[in-house]
Amino acid sequence: MKNTLINTFFRLVLICLGLIAPQAQSAQLVIIIDDIGNNHALGNAMVELDGPLTLAFLPHTPYAQKLAHKAHHYNKEVILHAPMENSTAAPLGPGALTRNLTESEFKQTLKKSIAAIPHIQGINNHMGSALTQDPQAMQWVMEILQQEQLYFVDSLTSPKSVAYQQAKAHQLPTLRRHIFLDNNKSQAALKRQWLKVLRIAKKTGRAILIGHPYAESHAFLAKQLPNLAAQGIELVSASTLLLQQAWQGFKPIEKKAIAIKHNRYQLISASQPTQGPSTRQNLASNIINNNNKTRARRLNDSHTIP
Repeated sequence: MKNTLINTFFRLVLICLGLIAPQAQSAQLVIIIDDIGNNHALGNAMVELDGPLTLAFLPHTPYAQKLAHKAHHYNKEVILHAPMENSTAAPLGPGALTRNLTESEFKQTLKKSIAAIPHIQGINNHMGSALTQDPQAMQWVMEILQQEQLYFVDSLTSPKSVAYQQAKAHQLPTLRRHIFLDNNKSQAALKRQWLKVLRIAKKTGRAILIGHPYAESHAFLAKQLPNLAAQGIELVSASTLLLQQAWQGFKPIEKKAIAIKHNRYQLISASQPTQGPSTRQNLASNIINNNNKTRARRLNDSHTIP
């Protein structure tokens, strides 16, 4: 994944400089697999699937750190699956973010969860149908993500979620889910959801699918992923899609000296205030520079319906 992202970065820079012409893009599909970390066999099976999947790890779970290291080695993208308060009082496991926490407790809990997962590039919400409706809580989330230079994917477990809007307001790279693959694990239901997400990708140019480490989902994806290219669909990581979106609409610029500054999100940072592309567009580009800082972690999770 690292080489792919670096190649994508340099190609986009050349396009931006007007040195090469952009090629027509196929429709792009991001597949996020949630709830990794509690079951080694099922999580490992997802890690070993071919293609640049984005894997979301529950914090402080028995196998999260080990599988995150392996996922990184297998060119998968690693994100935190942050447990957030739901509207049904379903158990969240360790690292839970709830509305009864003080600001300090809330932010410290999220920081510890981020630190628990190595190779992390972003986060999405585990459950969260209640918390993602709370503007104050989502503001706290985005403030920490700004500090940590991470992107946010809204799993959209509530139609009233304000998480995506808060991420944009904080100029963070952000996406939101279109389809859940496997709320129903029957083959007919999996196929139905798969065809829905492919239609969205072909119609809009991109789609975000979220699945889970179920044996049925793994078997289904193992059959379907090799067929994507023939269907005109490109499987990409969340960060690759964010990077490409960040550069969409950029016009070729005159060649001039530009001070290059690397951090987790920035591609380039001029020595004067950026004009034209927003801060979010610069931030989205981080996703190229993998932060390999090793992070600590520990124990226990449970998958519950959002």
